[in-house]
Amino acid sequence: MGKTLLNIFLVLICLGVLLSLLPYAWILFIPAIFLYRRKFREEPLRKKKYTAALGTLSLLSLCAFGYAQASPPDVEKISISPTSNYEMDVNSEYPINIQIQPEDARPKKLELVTDNGLLTLDYSQGESSCLLKSSGKTGETNVCLKTPDGKNSNAIHISVTDKKAEAEAKKKAEEEAKKKAEKEAKQKAEAEAKQKAEEEARLQAEEEARLQAEAQAKQQAEEEARLQAEAQAKQQAEEEARLQAEAAAAQEAEAAAAQPVEQMVWLSATGEKYHRIPNCGNMNPDKARQIPLSQAEGSYEACKNCW
Repeated sequence: MGKTLLNIFLVLICLGVLLSLLPYAWILFIPAIFLYRRKFREEPLRKKKYTAALGTLSLLSLCAFGYAQASPPDVEKISISPTSNYEMDVNSEYPINIQIQPEDARPKKLELVTDNGLLTLDYSQGESSCLLKSSGKTGETNVCLKTPDGKNSNAIHISVTDKKAEAEAKKKAEEEAKKKAEKEAKQKAEAEAKQKAEEEARLQAEEEARLQAEAQAKQQAEEEARLQAEAQAKQQAEEEARLQAEAAAAQEAEAAAAQPVEQMVWLSATGEKYHRIPNCGNMNPDKARQIPLSQAEGSYEACKNCW
């Protein structure tokens, strides 16, 4: 069993070697055709048989050689440009250039590698360029191209924005800011007007209070002046009356002083005589009264005891 598996393994190795050498076997098969044709020149059937077999093998070898020569080489390096950060609209496309080394390498398919699936790849523009298309979402992503054999290009950073939505949002924000500014300006104007009205009302109240205080002060001053004037007038009148009284008294005193002084006598309550003193005899001095001598001489007699 082990020997059989070994034989199969050796056969497979030989077939692999033969297949790898097949594109170059025509180099041996073509001279062999001429050699066999000369060798079997006397045997036409055998010559024809070997010529057909070697010709067929030579044709297969030449086809394999032509295919091997026609197949492009493998990609050694791939890069994309531009390499700077780029901002694209969600409704637009972004072209990128592809540089492959060696230049005659032709990858059958390139795969787009992204962080979050924001972009898709359109590779229908040719071998040296492609288009990045938005998937309808906004955001930021790093993208690169990947060959079928796993080689990655350099990565570029792309920001996908919705300019229409941003413009609408900006317009809406500006309108809201405008409305807010107008509202704040209105509120400020109302507050200023209210403050001004309150200030004017305060000033008017202060002015009215001042005028009222001045009027009250003036009225009080006038009242005080009136009272003071009345007091002064009363005092002056009293002073004048006092002076007049004093003057009259002085005049009376002068007049009295100018006349001779008449002697006064005392009369009892029931007596018929006038006395020199109020307690003469049985007279009650508390009930005695005085009269001038001239008047007493006409109606009363003089007391013989005291006169």
